[in-house]
Amino acid sequence: MNVLIAFGTTEGQTRKIARHMAQSIRDCGHDAELHDCSGQTVVPDIGDFDLVILAASVHHKRYQTAFYNFIELNLATLHAKPLAFVSVSLSMTLASGEAEAREYVDDFVTETGLVPDAVHLAEGAIRYYQYGSSEELTINLLVFKGQKKMPKRDGNPEYTNWEALDTFTTTFLEDTARSTSSV
Repeated sequence: MNVLIAFGTTEGQTRKIARHMAQSIRDCGHDAELHDCSGQTVVPDIGDFDLVILAASVHHKRYQTAFYNFIELNLATLHAKPLAFVSVSLSMTLASGEAEAREYVDDFVTETGLVPDAVHLAEGAIRYYQYGSSEELTINLLVFKGQKKMPKRDGNPEYTNWEALDTFTTTFLEDTARSTSSV
């Protein structure tokens, strides 16, 4: 299978996640191509791919504008492909955050009209060393809602569950292969 992974990223964790998924796909014997939706590269012809995985991170309750633009430009073709969506958010690091993380996906589906065949809610990362004091305060007060506070001395914590991401990716590949071979 030939897989396109189109992603939107703000601080780089979703790019890292996309690269990790691409390697998992290649390890399974398939082809994978990455596309950063930021517009800095030529958009590949989605029709050339057997399936598509979209990945984007949530910031201020929205995904990247460039990611939405990619969806809008390619909506008809994306509707015709097996499609997975990986939503990356810090909400998933909280015990009560899964419901909020699902709301982001529900809002995305409502706004775009694009309904993925599979969804994975991935944990993000914090890039404290890239933040000013206002970004750090925003994360501690609005994202973590006072439930946890990670001091800068702890570095740039990464919460992504790579094993769960690998399971999601390989299961989506296997399920898609089964469904297309039985047609």
